Amino acid sequence: MRNLLKRKIMKKFIYKIIPVLIIAVLSSCTQDLDTEGISRVTIFPTMELVGDETVIVNIGSAYSDEGVIAKAGEDEIPVEVSYLGEYYGKKTVDTSVPDMYNVTYSAANNDGIKLNSTLRTIWVAKTGDLVNSIEGLYISNVQRAPSFTQGDEKNMKYVIISKKGDNTYEISHAIGGYYDYGRAYGSGYAARGAIITANNIVTNDFSISQAEFPIWGNVVDITDFTVDAGAKTISFTGNGDFGNGTFKVQLTQVQF
Repeated sequence: MRNLLKRKIMKKFIYKIIPVLIIAVLSSCTQDLDTEGISRVTIFPTMELVGDETVIVNIGSAYSDEGVIAKAGEDEIPVEVSYLGEYYGKKTVDTSVPDMYNVTYSAANNDGIKLNSTLRTIWVAKTGDLVNSIEGLYISNVQRAPSFTQGDEKNMKYVIISKKGDNTYEISHAIGGYYDYGRAYGSGYAARGAIITANNIVTNDFSISQAEFPIWGNVVDITDFTVDAGAKTISFTGNGDFGNGTFKVQLTQVQF
C-alpha cells in the first residue's frame, strides 16, 4: 500500500515537471531567435571604366591612365591600379618597349570586401612604313593544315613586330596567334623568339631564326615572309615540328 502511494506521488511529480521543462526550452529558443535575427547589410564595390577598353600608345609617347570610378552604393571609394606586361613582365607601362599591358583595378568597401577587375588593355607599338621598317601592330588571320580553310582564327588582335636593332625585328607570334588568341590558350602558347633580319625589305629578302612555344618547347620555322607595302600587309608560313603544324598567316598593319 505504501509502495502504491509512493508511485502515485512520483507520477504526479513527473506530470507537473514536464510542462515546466517544455516551457523553459521554448523560452530559450525564443531568446535565440531574437538575437540571431539581427544581421548587417554590406554593399559590394562596383567599377565603371573611364576611357577606352583598348588603348594603343605610340612608342616613346607618354601614357596616363584614365582609371575607373569605384563605388560602394553611392559612396566613391579609393582605387589601386596595377600593370603587367604580357610578354616582358614589366609592372609599369614602359612606352619605350613594345608590349601589351593588362591594367587591373582594385577597390574595397568598408567591410574589406575587394573587387579586382582587369578592364583595360594597353598596346605599345610603332608603325613602320613597310619600306624602311616592318615594326607595328597587326591584325592576324590564320589557316591551318591540312585543309587551310578559314576557321575562327581570324581578325585576331594583335601580333607585335618590334624593332631590336638597325635591321632586326622580333615577332610575338610565329603562327599568327593561332593558339594564344584563336583558341584562347594564353600567351604561353604564343610561338615566340623569332628574330627577323631584314636584308632588303623591298625585295623581300629576310633571314629568320626559329620561334619556340614556352609551354611545349616545340619550335616553329617561318618561311615565305612577304611584305606588301601598298596593302600594308605581311604574309608568311609558320612550320611547326608537330602534326598538321603548318600555318598560313596574313597580317594587316594597324594604322594609328
